[in-house]
Amino acid sequence: MLLQAARKRQLPTVLALFLCLPFAACSRGQPTPGQSAVDCAVAPAQLQEFRVARVSDGDTLRLAGGDKVRLIGINTPELGHGGEAGQPLAEEARAALSALVADGRVWLQDGPEARDPHGRRLAWAFDARGEGIATQLLRQGLGFHVAIAPNTARAQCLAAAEAAARAARLGVWGIAEYRPRSVSGLEPGYRGFALLQDRVTRVSFKENGWWLQLAGKVGVKIGPGSQSLYSRSALEALQGQAVQVRGWLVPMRGGWWVLTLGHPSMLASPGETRERE
Repeated sequence: MLLQAARKRQLPTVLALFLCLPFAACSRGQPTPGQSAVDCAVAPAQLQEFRVARVSDGDTLRLAGGDKVRLIGINTPELGHGGEAGQPLAEEARAALSALVADGRVWLQDGPEARDPHGRRLAWAFDARGEGIATQLLRQGLGFHVAIAPNTARAQCLAAAEAAARAARLGVWGIAEYRPRSVSGLEPGYRGFALLQDRVTRVSFKENGWWLQLAGKVGVKIGPGSQSLYSRSALEALQGQAVQVRGWLVPMRGGWWVLTLGHPSMLASPGETRERE
């Protein structure tokens, strides 16, 4: 019993260790040199200016040249389509993004992975002062921080912005619909972004990826391109423990799901998320 209790007390430290392996200051949300802890700010002179034609939703812009830009580092609530109602705060997120580019200008820095599977340009966006647009939205609680390798250069300061909003229960963090869900609470066939909290029932290391199984129903996959960011022993220590994970669920035959983990900041222990607040 004492050993089990000690293991539980050590879990947040163990999990934080493998989350922070590539980031010397990640446990304290500190920025890398030249970055602001809150804004991920950069000098506008280092960026390329573009004209904004339209704001599609809270995390997507269309440029005057026709290019569609998906903002790196944030996922905002979905607008309604085809007569279906949108998610809470979807309109507010779009209005906030519109206000941030109200003068019709945006400054972009493309990610190492320049396009997503839908052909959208992937870029960090900034205002005329060089302040990160995703950071400002996260600070208001109008979305969730996401990090997908290799576009993870500003993961620390974006996570810090989200943590501030979460601690203040702003935006999505004050709405019951956005609280972490257990796997049993997922609707059959659900596809899309989710914030899950459940127990790791199995840890395995296979040729097609490293896997954490949640509640026997969700396979959390760490692909070969991201495995260098993790410690195998720390992952093994998660067996039987509760974790919180975020990402996009893909339903599979047999009533289970796959969620590909893009970066260590997308995985935490419930206790660690409370400590960040």
